[in-house]
Amino acid sequence: MSVLKEQAYKIIDLIPEDKMKKVLIILKELKDIIDDEIDEFDLHLSKKAEESLKNGEFVSFEEVLREAGISEKDLQDNI
Repeated sequence: MSVLKEQAYKIIDLIPEDKMKKVLIILKELKDIIDDEIDEFDLHLSKKAEESLKNGEFVSFEEVLREAGISEKDLQDNI
């Protein structure tokens, strides 16, 4: 087993059983993202994100939720 996988398993072992459902959802979503091909749009977004970080510009997660009309409770209820 690779060192990286061993590290991931150690982190997972630290997560309480009652939180594992959330972890599994996140892991499944990450796997889907990783399996997707990177396209020009992804590269464009990545470049814009890097530029924004270099310029000290960012939008908080809370602000993104507000603009999308989603509350933190909505997110929790969907998990």
